[in-house]
This record gives sequence, structure tokens and C-alpha cells, in this order.
Amino acid sequence: MLIADSRSTARFLVVLSQLWHGIREWCGDAAYEKYVSSCAKQRRENELLSREEFYLQQLQRKYSRISRCC
Repeated sequence: MLIADSRSTARFLVVLSQLWHGIREWCGDAAYEKYVSSCAKQRRENELLSREEFYLQQLQRKYSRISRCC
């Protein structure tokens, strides 16, 4: 009985972790981690922006374009 509870708890934690990862991907919260991973794969560690610089660059890129909504 205790083993089954342990397995179901472990399964629940895995599902919860995957759900949390999916939510972070969906809302863009994991963008910096993806950026760091991409730089590491391309061996561009010396060009790596800080977290603050990265988010400022993202905001500038997002809001510097012309918006046609209004």
C-alpha cells in the first residue's frame, strides 16, 4: 500500500512539474532560460546578456514596432 502511494505521489509530481513547465513556456517566462541554452549550444557564452538586459531588449523589440490595433 505504501509503495503504491509513493508511486502515485511521484507520478503526480512529474505531471505537476510538466504542467508548470508548459505554463512557463506558454506565458514566455522561460524565455531567458531558452536564450541561455541557445547561446550555450552555439558557443556564444561571451555574448550572453544578463537577465535584465535580455528582458529590456525583449520589451524594446515588442514595443518599438508600429501597432495597428487602434
